[in-house]
Amino acid sequence: MKKLLNIIISAALVLGMTSCKADEQPQNANGTVVTEASSVSETTETSPAETTAETTATAAETEPVPEYSTVSFAAVGDNLIHSSIYKQANERAGGEGYDFTYAYENIVKIIRSADVAVINQETLICNDVFEPSTYPMFNSPTALGDHMLDIGFDVFTIANNHTLDKGTDGLSACLDYWDSKDAVVCGAYRNAEDRDNIRTAEFEGITFSFLSYTESLNGLYLPQGSPLIIGDSNDVDTMISEIKKAKEISDVCIVALHWGVENSDIISDWQRNVAKQLSEAGADIIIGNHPHVLRDIEEIEREDGTITLCAYSLGNFISAQSVGQNLIGGILEFDVSLRTDENAAEADKPIIGNIELTPIVTHYEGSYKNVRIYKLSDYTRDLAESHGVNSMSRFGYDYIFDILKKNINEKYCDTEKYYKK
Repeated sequence: MKKLLNIIISAALVLGMTSCKADEQPQNANGTVVTEASSVSETTETSPAETTAETTATAAETEPVPEYSTVSFAAVGDNLIHSSIYKQANERAGGEGYDFTYAYENIVKIIRSADVAVINQETLICNDVFEPSTYPMFNSPTALGDHMLDIGFDVFTIANNHTLDKGTDGLSACLDYWDSKDAVVCGAYRNAEDRDNIRTAEFEGITFSFLSYTESLNGLYLPQGSPLIIGDSNDVDTMISEIKKAKEISDVCIVALHWGVENSDIISDWQRNVAKQLSEAGADIIIGNHPHVLRDIEEIEREDGTITLCAYSLGNFISAQSVGQNLIGGILEFDVSLRTDENAAEADKPIIGNIELTPIVTHYEGSYKNVRIYKLSDYTRDLAESHGVNSMSRFGYDYIFDILKKNINEKYCDTEKYYKK
């Protein structure tokens, strides 16, 4: 269009110059006077290339502009509630009920700012049918679940090695609790029909599906004949089948896997192989947990050129464990975009971007007092030096950064912006 405008302006200038004297008329390079007719003819004549460019420009103006919906996510690791955490919550509530505000308040903003927040609820919440209990057979008060909902979590994965800590009665009571809440909960089901009802939720016009599986139940098992079902990550064929079903009813499939060797930051060949299989089956995001330590993040490229975002372990969200590395976790943030205008095709694939791990540290004083989470950006050397874990394990401010640099690709976590000398 700019070229066409120049042509019109040139023609106008030539026409204006025809009122001048003959000796003032424009000349060609060879000195020949350009007449009005020849001037207009030479100026307005367009080449095939110019015509094509103009046609293309016009087509571009009429081509519909693609419209995308984008959903922001925040995913965290294991919400592992030891007795020191629920006892301090009870004390902060004056001995009546539980107030978990202190433990989580430093990260509330980042959770609430996401359109969707996902958490692995490591400990059962048995609807207050059982008393709260700690390692090795966990149960947390309903006030914990209520608080997680209040600070902004939308999706709870509950298939993990502690899902049967209170037997079938405890699991049934846990499902009763979650059924009373407005949340997406997956990984344990009342029966086959309930399992077939793959959990989905729509955000910003994009439909997401959620699946959850665990590698272990700590040697426990459902009694023969029980209708209850817990997702099993060892059953790869079933996972693949359910992912394919999930993709039939959703745009984006998110899979939580409770897997790997505890306290090890080594990703096994088996895990990489399974992640690749689940990716090809249609899993768009894989969120790993269980080892209680951070493991790397990977973008698995599929045969069609799209990617699966795989975080092999996000570590602990909160805990009162006694090993320094267990106290370093992360909040995985990312965006999912999908074309949603009227010209969008069913074959359009989700785009995953803005992937970043925000490191977090669980801090406590001596004797596991005052357990709370800090964003690493707010954590200081003084806090690290005063951490109660120092009497039991290697820890320290520089140690945190050593772990992050060792285990997380700098593409997803720029440690330099957090480091304070």
